[in-house]
Amino acid sequence: MQKKKTKLKLWQILIALVLAVICLFLPGTMSSYMLRVMNIALILYLCALSVYVLLGLCGQNSFAQAGLWGIGAYTAGNVIMKFGGGSLTALLISIVFTAVVSFLLGLIFFRLKNYYFTFASIGLMTILNGLFMNWTSVTGGALGMSNIKTFSLLGFIADTEVKKYFVILIVCILATVVIVKLAKSALGRSFMAIRDNELAANCLGINSLITKSIAFAISGALCGVAGYLYAFTSGYLSYQTFTYAQSTMLLIMVMLGGTASPWGALIGTLSISLLQELVRPLQDYMQLIYGLGIVILMIYQPEGIWGGVSELYEKFSTKRRKKDHTSAERAA
Repeated sequence: MQKKKTKLKLWQILIALVLAVICLFLPGTMSSYMLRVMNIALILYLCALSVYVLLGLCGQNSFAQAGLWGIGAYTAGNVIMKFGGGSLTALLISIVFTAVVSFLLGLIFFRLKNYYFTFASIGLMTILNGLFMNWTSVTGGALGMSNIKTFSLLGFIADTEVKKYFVILIVCILATVVIVKLAKSALGRSFMAIRDNELAANCLGINSLITKSIAFAISGALCGVAGYLYAFTSGYLSYQTFTYAQSTMLLIMVMLGGTASPWGALIGTLSISLLQELVRPLQDYMQLIYGLGIVILMIYQPEGIWGGVSELYEKFSTKRRKKDHTSAERAA
């Protein structure tokens, strides 16, 4: 048993090393344009990770994530442009403010049960997009916010796409580690208890309203991080970025990759982001392609790409264990 655990750890270390090498050398294999696409994809991954926290861990489906992303972005933009705050200050304020707003909204909207919360989140997304478009003194209105300063800290200035890539990559790694740890914590188990059976969770002493609001706050914090990263990466914020269509796309990304793991959010985000570039001549038909893809996926592989990979691995492991067991019996 101990030997099996050691092998598993070595396998995990090997995969981590391979991924680290790929991430380190990836910028050298890409053009500046494709690297920018990758940077935006990693930022969207953080938003998709927020969907995973709500849907994958807590079982709550929200269409307001792009709106929370926008709150984080405009908060960072105002801290930098109007108050002269530094990069770290803008990042922390974006995280805290978006998390607090999300928690308070959760206390209101999670009083609605089941699909009523989902419908309410659509209304919330519409309200937020309207605020982004019309609250000129805060968001710049239809003209948006421009000339947002890039990330800088202790003499380091992210003034190239490569530097921005490594800043975003480090943040994504840290966020993923935190969410993985969260899933294994007591709070994460409370999320999953609500996801599996909210009534039973309440009977066990879990306050579902507060717990779901905490999940919403954590997802908001992730959107706050993504908002700050997008603000300095793009340098320009527009209400047209933070729309209901973008929230729907985030949900599609998570469903495509799989809701059972943060890896599913990453796979789905990279797949769709890179697919958009590969089939750019078919841009007018992308919604049709996404729709058909999701329908087919839900029919044949409802657990997403990562779920399919995990299922194949489990079948292979089971067959291998049976084969080893049979060989051991014959040897005996």
